Amino acid sequence: MAIIVALAWGAGLYALRRDLRLAWREPCLRRPVLVFEGDDWGYGPLDQVAALHALTRVLSRHADAQGRHPVMTLGIILSGPHPARPEDLEHGLDLDDPALAPVLEAIRAGVARGVFSLQLHGMQHYHPAVLERAMQQDAALQAWRWHPLPCTEDLPAPLQSRWTDASVLPSRPLPRADVAQRARAEVELFQRVFGRIPAVAVPPTFVWNDAVEAAWADAGVIAIVTPGERYERRGADGLPEDTGRFYRNGERSDGGLVALVRDDYYEPVRGHGAGRGLAALDRKWAQRRPLLLETHRANFVGRHARLADSLEALDSLLEQALRRRPDLCFVSVEALAHAYGGADADRLFDHRPWPRARALPARLLTTGRRRKLSLALVATTILVVLSAYI
Repeated sequence: MAIIVALAWGAGLYALRRDLRLAWREPCLRRPVLVFEGDDWGYGPLDQVAALHALTRVLSRHADAQGRHPVMTLGIILSGPHPARPEDLEHGLDLDDPALAPVLEAIRAGVARGVFSLQLHGMQHYHPAVLERAMQQDAALQAWRWHPLPCTEDLPAPLQSRWTDASVLPSRPLPRADVAQRARAEVELFQRVFGRIPAVAVPPTFVWNDAVEAAWADAGVIAIVTPGERYERRGADGLPEDTGRFYRNGERSDGGLVALVRDDYYEPVRGHGAGRGLAALDRKWAQRRPLLLETHRANFVGRHARLADSLEALDSLLEQALRRRPDLCFVSVEALAHAYGGADADRLFDHRPWPRARALPARLLTTGRRRKLSLALVATTILVVLSAYI
């Protein structure tokens, strides 16, 4: 029996050799880290102004042991339909237009307070030519663009993917030259609006490809937020399709960007309470990885938003997280990206062998193939041991 177990584990470890190597090499945190990842802010209704100021107040009420406030990254959308010419999706209203000045001022106030950190989410949360083609067949889509400063969250999910042609399903690739030009243009607009090149980019709906990565890297972006894998198109059912390309924190992407993993969600409008966020924090700390907790503007702004409830949920999560984990650390995703790239890494990461070994089992049980294979090894061992006593 011992020989069978040894052979089973030997075969399993051989199959997992690459995953074991990557899991071992991924840096281990010294302390638990929590960052809120807020997508879809920027272009949109002026209701954002009150929500952004309220978020600034809630986040400013809390601090870690080093005195740092919790950070919510804002995934910035830079442009959308212009109220004066909504028929022209290609040339919209940009975030630095006077009509959106109150939104931009609220964003900058949160950055100055140290509770907002800005990331590039996209020029638009759609591809203008793709959306235009889809609109030719859909009256409801036509009506959407005539709303004043419409929420892009109200578009069908496939059409919110900027880097694939989802006007038909399954989606089709976009020309590489078009992708590269648009990726460069949105970095340039971000720099015009905020006076700096974005350090971090977040692909809309996590559908993107190596052409996007390469163009962002050439334009000066240093990091990309991923869900731990890459999707490049939408399937016939409209859902993102897995490519089999996986990422770990600090790994270099195909385009040369530092990859960070965001695969936990906190959406109060969907009933997510503090317990869900705390469970995610425990899980990530067992892996010695940072918790990038995804949330969206739709929790705070728009027709489905419950601003007061969402703010209360955020406040409660922070209060309980700090009580349960007094060593909790608040940093931005940009700071994490620099740390994984080697800057100030010793402050955040523990390089000793024992923390790596302790985190290894939890790290292997995180994505599909690894989870199935690891569980199969455990099940095989249990069955063989039980058979010895039957």
